[in-house]
Amino acid sequence: MSMAIEKQKAKKGLLVAGIIAGASSLVLLNSNAREKVKDTSKSVKNTVTKYATTIKEDPNGTKDAIISRIQNATDISKEAIHKIQAILDTQVKDIKDTTKNVVEESKDVMSSVKDAKGELVDVKDSAVEAKDELLSAKDDVKFKAEINS
Repeated sequence: MSMAIEKQKAKKGLLVAGIIAGASSLVLLNSNAREKVKDTSKSVKNTVTKYATTIKEDPNGTKDAIISRIQNATDISKEAIHKIQAILDTQVKDIKDTTKNVVEESKDVMSSVKDAKGELVDVKDSAVEAKDELLSAKDDVKFKAEINS
């Protein structure tokens, strides 16, 4: 059974290699694409050669330089995180204070509304009393007019 699996893996590997080879052939048929691949390959080779030479010449210095850069990046990241945290802390405090003020002002507004409601009830009672008085006066005038007629 393992032989069958190995054969399947080998077939898949050959298939993938064939696809890559076919795609590469299609790309390399175009002269512009060939030049671009050639230039890119040279550039990559030169870059890798520079890095390899630098590391071979001074492996400890290169290691130290990389470690130093990583430490600098870490320090900068920590500083940025601290700044972000300070901003968030300040904003959260401001939001809490603003929310507290809004709650207090809302309570004041509700208290004023309740006071106004009570005063409006008093005004309503006075208006009803005035209406009743006017209706009584109207009835009196009507009654007197009927007596005089």
